Amino acid sequence: MQAEKIDLGSVGEAAEAIKRIGADTHEFMATRAIHINILVKDAPAEEARLLKRIYNDIGAEVAISHDAYHEEGTVLTDIIAMGTVYQHREAKRILSDNTDVQPWISAIEAVVESAPETRE
Repeated sequence: MQAEKIDLGSVGEAAEAIKRIGADTHEFMATRAIHINILVKDAPAEEARLLKRIYNDIGAEVAISHDAYHEEGTVLTDIIAMGTVYQHREAKRILSDNTDVQPWISAIEAVVESAPETRE
């Protein structure tokens, strides 16, 4: 048996690597291979906590300030949203009807969709 780390720099590279091993769903799985970290500035604590909860529910992560996490006043916090291309898109789908977090989801989506890593 042999194991080695491989670097997949884009969804297209990931799809090709997955296809080479004979997986039928290589295009779908490729969006789960590419991880993108996104910094969003000045989100209200309540919206930040909601984003954190949804991202955690789908196996991703959002970092927010201690004050925002513990509801200490009405604070603004920066957010670092950490997830795969698939997870960022899934968070957007789950929160699509929530108008309170739309500015933050739209900002995250803009970064994900413009990132070179998401290119096929």
